[in-house]
Amino acid sequence: MEVLVNDKQLLVSHSLAVRIGVEEALFLQLLHYRLEKNGVEKEGHIWYRQTYEGWAKQCSYWNITKVKRLITKLERYQLILSSNKLNSFFTDRSKWYRIDYEKINKLLQKKVYTQEELFPEEPKLREKKKTKPNNDPSNDIATIIHYLNEKTNKHFNEHSKTSNRLIKAILNEGYTVEDCYLVIDEQVRNWMHDPQMYKYLRPMTLFRSGNFESYLNNALARMQDNDYVPAPVVLDFDEGDYE
Repeated sequence: MEVLVNDKQLLVSHSLAVRIGVEEALFLQLLHYRLEKNGVEKEGHIWYRQTYEGWAKQCSYWNITKVKRLITKLERYQLILSSNKLNSFFTDRSKWYRIDYEKINKLLQKKVYTQEELFPEEPKLREKKKTKPNNDPSNDIATIIHYLNEKTNKHFNEHSKTSNRLIKAILNEGYTVEDCYLVIDEQVRNWMHDPQMYKYLRPMTLFRSGNFESYLNNALARMQDNDYVPAPVVLDFDEGDYE
């Protein structure tokens, strides 16, 4: 127990954690600390500049992929605001971050529902309902493939083992069908009219784990800032889509 007492402590707001998650609240606490200690005033707000790699070094208990997902989630919640327009050089990979404290205060005023309030007891319904929930993602995968075909005018097979494996892995990581739509729309926008890149509008490129996360981050960034550089394509010629 001595180590637990004397070691460095991680501070997290309980009220915020029950609303957005422990890790998300922990990251916000870290950003708040950095804004107070190393913040820079720009455009009437206090900002903190950092790269994903820099965040990962500060948060050694998370890798870069985890840091990106946390930041992206908080950006989508609009609890943190980020921009690369404040950089002096176009090649600068860092971003500037600030917290929307007004939105956090509004969030903290919302009621937190208990499990009993969210899921009231219904004994009769529970006795009749004995079937297990359907966790089969095949319908979602088919929907995503159909959406890709519609947007690209191609004919990928929804039963392709490679495509199913890649998309299922993406969904198992916590991404949604809407995230897949967003990636498809973004890359169609970038590649549809490029003869060299059009051929890469395919499941094995779009839904490969490393590619997908970069494309999704680019799509989300474009929703906030149209000035960004598309992520490079990672190609793999050992797998196919038309099995």
